[in-house]
Amino acid sequence: MIAAGMATGPRGSVCLGLCAGLLVCAWLAPVAEAQPSARDRASAADAYDRGSAEFLAENFETAAGWFETAYRLAPAPAALIQAIRSHQRAENPLRAATLALTLREAYPDDPRAARAAAGALAGANRYVRVEVRCEACALEIDGALVGRSSFFVEPGAPHTLVASFDTGNVTREIEGQAGETLPLTFEAPAATDPGDGPGGGPPGGGTEDEAGGGGGVPLWISVAALVVTAGLGGVTIWSGIDTLDGVPAYEANPTLEGLQDGRDREARTNWLIASTSVAAAATLVLFLFTDYGGGSNDDSDDDSAEEASAEAWLDIGPDQAILGLRGRL
Repeated sequence: MIAAGMATGPRGSVCLGLCAGLLVCAWLAPVAEAQPSARDRASAADAYDRGSAEFLAENFETAAGWFETAYRLAPAPAALIQAIRSHQRAENPLRAATLALTLREAYPDDPRAARAAAGALAGANRYVRVEVRCEACALEIDGALVGRSSFFVEPGAPHTLVASFDTGNVTREIEGQAGETLPLTFEAPAATDPGDGPGGGPPGGGTEDEAGGGGGVPLWISVAALVVTAGLGGVTIWSGIDTLDGVPAYEANPTLEGLQDGRDREARTNWLIASTSVAAAATLVLFLFTDYGGGSNDDSDDDSAEEASAEAWLDIGPDQAILGLRGRL
């Protein structure tokens, strides 16, 4: 591979621009699998270039991470081969062997892939090989995502394997000896609804309406919010008129005090405009989630609804406006 050859040669004789160009061209070669998007291919090429740079700088652990990222974005044998070589140089043979399983399975007819996989698997008999069979599951071993159904773990120690499905997780503790293969099969757990009662409906039986209504915002709250918003709108209109009324007086007698008073009125009006906009948006959201059905049929709920009330009030004076809301729940 070009990157590996450059790593062993004199640094001064390496033409980085030519190398990057060759690597990108090789990376963008079409593969038989489903083609990734143009954005993913561009991101993969960038990750591959970063991995090559880290490999040349002998930061092999970092280089391996970039090569694996490139492979995830747009699978290609070159990225996986370089990831394996980086892990080998970083003295991480366990990860290299796991990636070799994927390389050998994904590209069985590629001579370069076969050689790289064989080299990484030469000493894999000192590990425990795990073979998982499951449909539409994500695997996690000791808290780290695996991303493949065949992988290696250290022997003589317990490991926690989690298979995640749309309907829940299945967890197993696994342990094996060096050279052993553990075939495991996971099945998705049955879908359950923790909110269902014994009869399949809401807890306590009955329909949703009988069990307590739809759970929306009470209508009186939305109405109160509308009243408050309308009141804010009225105060905003008053403030704007009051601000404009001060302009002739200032023009007739332009003083520093008059200028400051005008600025204060303008700031108050701007604040009220912003507050009214926020209140209007909040009121709209409340009405979207309002329970217009009237709630439960329970007499106690009806009594509570009758007792709940709210009233907005507005007091406008020559120099100020006060908006309030009073009521009870």
